[in-house]
Amino acid sequence: FGQQSDEFNLAKVSFSPTIIVHASIHVFNKEHLRLLSRGPTYVPPYQMTKRRNLEKNYKQLQHDLNRLFVKSNVNMIQSMFLQKQIKDSYMEMFSMPILSQSIHERAHYEQQLIEQIQNDLKRFNLILRRTHDQQNVFYLGDRNSFEQLSQEFMLQTDLFEIDMTIDKENVQATRDYLTNKIKLMNCEFENIFVNTTKYKDELKKINVVIDKVELPYLYFLPDLSKQPLLNVKPMMLTTQYSATYRLEKFLNQLLQPVIDIHQQGRIFHSGTDFSEKFHNYIDQYDRLRSTTNFVTITINNFYHLVPHHILLSTLLDFFVKYYRLPIVENIHITKIVRLTSLFLHNNRFYYDGKIYRFLQGGPSNSGLIETLSNIYLNLMDNFLINQSSTKQNEFYGRCQNQIFFTWNQSLNELEQILKSMKSDYHHLSFDIHIGKNLNYLDLYLENHNGILYSRVHHQHNQQPYTLPYISSKGNSIRTYSHWLRSSLLRAIRYCTSIEDFNQE
Repeated sequence: FGQQSDEFNLAKVSFSPTIIVHASIHVFNKEHLRLLSRGPTYVPPYQMTKRRNLEKNYKQLQHDLNRLFVKSNVNMIQSMFLQKQIKDSYMEMFSMPILSQSIHERAHYEQQLIEQIQNDLKRFNLILRRTHDQQNVFYLGDRNSFEQLSQEFMLQTDLFEIDMTIDKENVQATRDYLTNKIKLMNCEFENIFVNTTKYKDELKKINVVIDKVELPYLYFLPDLSKQPLLNVKPMMLTTQYSATYRLEKFLNQLLQPVIDIHQQGRIFHSGTDFSEKFHNYIDQYDRLRSTTNFVTITINNFYHLVPHHILLSTLLDFFVKYYRLPIVENIHITKIVRLTSLFLHNNRFYYDGKIYRFLQGGPSNSGLIETLSNIYLNLMDNFLINQSSTKQNEFYGRCQNQIFFTWNQSLNELEQILKSMKSDYHHLSFDIHIGKNLNYLDLYLENHNGILYSRVHHQHNQQPYTLPYISSKGNSIRTYSHWLRSSLLRAIRYCTSIEDFNQE
């Protein structure tokens, strides 16, 4: 890995990932590494069917049987006897293995490999994790080094603060503390919606059911985007039972359509969306000249841009300056801001014996945090558009934290605009690229004497022909089929030369 050639040679193209090994010592042989190179979404054959899954599947049959017995006037004792016989037969039938000898041998062999791998991971104190880039690739490294990087991140970051330390002596006190915080949230909901009869539907959507609450927890994945350096990226595991899940869903359904309408036409939802809009711009305005430069700006830490009080003041400013209406779907904007404040200040999670609370932004899998970040960056969008697009009819747009625009004026003028932007947003970190050829999202773009050349861009530090990572909750067959179809369509839309399309 890292030395593959992109030369057009179909015989060598492979969709098999390669495990990334950073461990100083390990005893895995070729068979172990070959199994691990199938990636974290690989499922060994002949997985035993769990009885609880059979019980779940049987419920529908049981429902149909009950209806049939009632319709046929079967008495209760006979009905119970028949149901027991049918259920016993069902469980026995679907619990029996139906395997060929070759599959059985393969399953047994791979099970032995897995047990050996698990034992050696413990024996040599190694860590095996999927990579942060959402590819179906495993990383093998030294546990101590990885955990040290994780601890250094937690000590140096200003994204969250320790809310409480848990030990054997205060487990119940911790439980009481968290329960009280949730009760206060529910009370605050009623304070915001004073007329509980009028807003009973809204309260029903956001009230937290205390007995079902699950505390999210933080974990780290290896980030190899700057090889050979290893970084770690925090990830949050949340469920629909987290304390802020219902509130987040409710608020995002209110806010996302508002910002989408306001930013219509200058937000890219994907590389394909960008490509279509950029081609339409070129065809409509004929503004791609031989001297036209491309500019990309990447804003780091999209989900943790600024402290919460700045996000809240920006949200209020957006309502006043751009939305200019007092309510959103019959809810006053002051109520929305107060609810958003509750969401931001109650995002707690567990890590390494401590409970933390976010100080900037929130979880990277939060749709509401993405919407709030878009609202905050809307001010920057307006600044750049006022400096360029409205005056010179330049193309401008943004996909999350990645901005793209064209520039047909002097580079000195552009440098002054970017300098002013950096000054106004000095608390943000930018990666800026200017030129007639560059990468944006998953595209390579080149202004070839006023003619746009483009193709799919594969990052040099990623394995280019591997399937994406699919979580255990996903349908891998459907997702992979969709990925294959999307990849083919992407090649058609991106590649302006037949050679590049053939390569894809």
